[in-house]
Amino acid sequence: MNSPRLPTGPKGNIIFTAARELRTNVLGLIERHQREYPDISRLRIGPYYYVNVYQPDMIEHILSHSDLYSKGRENANLKYLLGNGLLTNEGEFWMKQRRLIQPVFHKRRLATFVEQIKDCTERLMADWEQHGSTTMDIHAEMTQITLSIVSRTLLSTDTGGWFREISDALGYLMKGLSTETTKLIRLPQWMPTPYNIRMARNREILNKMILGIIADRRATKVQHDDLLSMLMEVEDADTAERMTDAQLRDEVITIFLAGHETTANAMSFALYLMARHPEAAQRIREETAAVLADGPLTYESLMRLDYTTRAVKEVMRLYPPAWIIGREATQDDVIGDYLIKKGDTMMLFPYLTHRMEQYWEEPLRFDPDRFLPERMKDRPRYAYFPFGGGARLCIGNNFAMMEMQLILALICSRYKFSVPDGFRLELEALVTLRPKGELRLGVRRV
Repeated sequence: MNSPRLPTGPKGNIIFTAARELRTNVLGLIERHQREYPDISRLRIGPYYYVNVYQPDMIEHILSHSDLYSKGRENANLKYLLGNGLLTNEGEFWMKQRRLIQPVFHKRRLATFVEQIKDCTERLMADWEQHGSTTMDIHAEMTQITLSIVSRTLLSTDTGGWFREISDALGYLMKGLSTETTKLIRLPQWMPTPYNIRMARNREILNKMILGIIADRRATKVQHDDLLSMLMEVEDADTAERMTDAQLRDEVITIFLAGHETTANAMSFALYLMARHPEAAQRIREETAAVLADGPLTYESLMRLDYTTRAVKEVMRLYPPAWIIGREATQDDVIGDYLIKKGDTMMLFPYLTHRMEQYWEEPLRFDPDRFLPERMKDRPRYAYFPFGGGARLCIGNNFAMMEMQLILALICSRYKFSVPDGFRLELEALVTLRPKGELRLGVRRV
């Protein structure tokens, strides 16, 4: 048996050989690396070593062994925005918080959110009615609706008046955090540089909103059936202590951001694909009409939207908002024939694995029926992992799927979309994968 060896990879320090591409075309850069090293590669960025992993069995090993692979060095960068929320936390405190938050995403609770999601969608479409046939920035529209949904279902509030300010603040923070990860030298966040001052100012906009909601809730003592009330009321089993405002802020902003940003991006890509594939939109329209013939959409009837569900999964295959997942090796390990060194940062790319020809026939083609059970049965489990995997599988995956199914079904039942002449979709791979600039589509009432 051969001794394990370090993965091969590009020579030299990528900061010096591909610094500009790392900042401006990271998707093109990782696609080229995958073509050169199809299974795994190891490269140096600044003083650190990164191991790019593409094969499902290797990905499963990493995500299934949280004792060997922690959230890692880049997690500290995300903590600047999210604090010690569920996404960035680790160890015993993460397990405790996960147990506390899990019940809000139970199927019985999800069923209570359907009417609120429907209402937010109807309100958006009612606004569209005022414009008639027109062209609009779909990403901005989807950002507005998902912000409204997460505010109402998880916080029992309406952030409509805050929309532009919150959206601009999130956009700036996302770009800033992404830029920070490519810097060879990172200045401390407390230093009063122009960049740090702007980042702190935009973070304060979010803090002001979240902490204001918490303060109002404590002052009024009005009961709400939402996540915030649950977190405010839960007590530690050992100390009987309740969460501080700082802890509440971290958990609320984590779920607020995860339930807003990623879903807005996915829905933007979904409507773009509906414009490119009107036959798919028509199938969703017909399926929705058949279900609605038996009564209004409910949580139970959503389960009958089989093609719509497959369409959402196919959107998430081609354009996974969580396009990259990072872990750090806490000790030496062996994956297949390869040696992983303690301290190596493991990079997993749903965006790339989801497009590998050995697992997906004609991978760049939009084909929801590739998710039919008979076509999925022989595919490796981690050939598709838009919500991560292992113990840290996204806690809100069922909520996100339900939300996207419902929005897509309702919007497609009433509207058709078209791609304007000359438009070409460009992607921006920041903390999440999103359309670059405006995503303008023609919108016309059915």
